[in-house]
Amino acid sequence: FGCFGYSDVRLNRSLRNRPKVQCVSSGTLITQSLDVSVQEGETAKITCCWNGSADRVRFTWLKIQTLIENKTVIDQSTGFQNEQKNKCSVLTLETMTKNDSGKYICKVTVEIPVLKEALGNGTTITVTARKSTNDSKIEGNLPYPVIIALGVVVPLFLITLICFCSLRKKKGKTKTPSIKQNV
Repeated sequence: FGCFGYSDVRLNRSLRNRPKVQCVSSGTLITQSLDVSVQEGETAKITCCWNGSADRVRFTWLKIQTLIENKTVIDQSTGFQNEQKNKCSVLTLETMTKNDSGKYICKVTVEIPVLKEALGNGTTITVTARKSTNDSKIEGNLPYPVIIALGVVVPLFLITLICFCSLRKKKGKTKTPSIKQNV
């Protein structure tokens, strides 16, 4: 049993220069993604690939010896299936929480023609608290929607108050002379 690492520069920019680790067990080469760090609420995708050929393979994902996903792949060599699809499994974990942090291990089981099992080295997923976004806030920790609402409501209130006072003042002037005339 042994492991080695390599770097794949064809990966997208966020994953570039993160080498992958490969482990060999019983002649089967298992490749798992390196450790991943995500924020709460985000999605994590980790991969597990193997180098063998078989009629039926099962990919099993485990976290602390607990089954996460179990997927069987049947080779249809007469069809036009993507060979890479049959040799890899992608585990997608959506809306991550801190409880999802941990080591995820891929187990590859060749069921046909000969029963063989191999474990990957594991991928550790670390879920961190979501950072507060100061982009949507200004001084005093008021979010922009509140500031915008106040910017609209306050001037409307002032205009209404000025109109009300002006009308009241005009009514007061017109009533005063008529009262004096009756006296």
